[in-house]
Amino acid sequence: MFDLNIYDGEATDLDVRNGQLTQFASIRADDGFNVLEETEVRIRRLPYVVPSPEALRVTGTDPFDLDDARLPTEFESASVIERALRPRMTRTQYNVTYNGLRYDDEMLRTMFFRNLRNPWFSSGKNIRRIDLLSVVRLVHAGDPDAIRIPANGDGTLTWKLEAVCRANGIDIKAHDAMGDVRATLALARLTYERARWAWDEAVRCGSAAAVESLLAACLTEGRPAWLFTHFGKPDLVPSAVLAGDGTKRWLLADLREEEAISGLRRDVKEALAKDQPSDVAARISERLYSKDSPFRVIRSNASPLLVSDSEVQRLFAGANIDTFRRMSSGIKDDLTFMAETRRVLSLSKFDVPGSQTSEERIYDGFVPDFEKPRMGAFLNAKSWGERARVQFTDPRLRDFAARLVVEAAATGRAPDVPEDVLEAAAAACEAAYARPHAGANSRWMTLAGAREKGADERWEQWAAEAFGDAPSARADDLMTPQMGFGF
Repeated sequence: MFDLNIYDGEATDLDVRNGQLTQFASIRADDGFNVLEETEVRIRRLPYVVPSPEALRVTGTDPFDLDDARLPTEFESASVIERALRPRMTRTQYNVTYNGLRYDDEMLRTMFFRNLRNPWFSSGKNIRRIDLLSVVRLVHAGDPDAIRIPANGDGTLTWKLEAVCRANGIDIKAHDAMGDVRATLALARLTYERARWAWDEAVRCGSAAAVESLLAACLTEGRPAWLFTHFGKPDLVPSAVLAGDGTKRWLLADLREEEAISGLRRDVKEALAKDQPSDVAARISERLYSKDSPFRVIRSNASPLLVSDSEVQRLFAGANIDTFRRMSSGIKDDLTFMAETRRVLSLSKFDVPGSQTSEERIYDGFVPDFEKPRMGAFLNAKSWGERARVQFTDPRLRDFAARLVVEAAATGRAPDVPEDVLEAAAAACEAAYARPHAGANSRWMTLAGAREKGADERWEQWAAEAFGDAPSARADDLMTPQMGFGF
């Protein structure tokens, strides 16, 4: 037995870290796709977030509506949304979005983190994540008559939720969170009924732990993993699993590129024979991240679709599975090559901005255990005066707490916070509140950036009222840490 939790959000822009959800909707349904409960929340704009004019045009939102004092704050909304997403006891929950794992989920993660709640809402042994867009693409590749996919005027297929739903007789109120959720539920039911095999494949890969187990078994046994991708067109990639780095990253090699893989194995052997281990790392890294490389790094927590052996022929008709199995086994037996690829994967790092916002530092490390009781004390406090007295050590939490207190005071909800504490809070979160006035080339949406993207007259009227003639801050000054606040 399982529950479905289908959800969607509308936001100020596409920035999952420094943007903000303005609307959230979810439907909980049982395993018969019967609706159990619905949740819909519209959220007041954070004072330091600038909505993108383009996002407002797409959703048909008036910018003045985002500042409606009757709307709940993000802090208040986070509590409601957290409850809506929490799985029921003894039930496995399938979290279903349509192209939402990298957007809706990350937006929600940021919102929870910024409001001192657990951001890892989609983790847990009784939770599976399903991206219905990936499932629909898998269905079309293996059984194209099951779900109708419409075409654009130039003949290319369109995968937009609105278009796919209407092509299959499903009504949809597009770019409205609840409208999208109801349509996604109907499309999920259609997929489940017409292509149960694809649904089951997605469920099988619906948790990081399950994918870790699948890839680890392939690595240990030297058998191929069948990775389904869709970069413009569907592809089932027979992959040798070369290494995992223990941080949910895995290195795979496309077994159809036998010559490239064999060449790299020879290069590694020659470099080691010449006692040039640094050259080995350079050669492997060059191949891993080059254009059209047969090597691919995937993350187990990104819900990659790994097709089971029993479904391979459905998608890869005529494939010589035994040949790929022999190739994968041969690579696994090359212990030196396997060890070197594992070493290079563990050494590879990705550059990040030198001065990150607290939201951008969400993956810098888990919140220390000793901070969690403080988070609970902040959330459960009976007044903002009590919240202002909670002191955090983690600089990210200290920043978030300061912003929450300042926002509460600005809206008249924190009359019991002493003036000196409020002044310290304002100083501590000065960088966040200065973001709107940074330059147009900032990583987040700014007033200048919005104007470059074509702000209309209505947006300009709103901006004048929301921000007035506040002086602009230099972009390189915005991330200077303010440590005077004792949170």
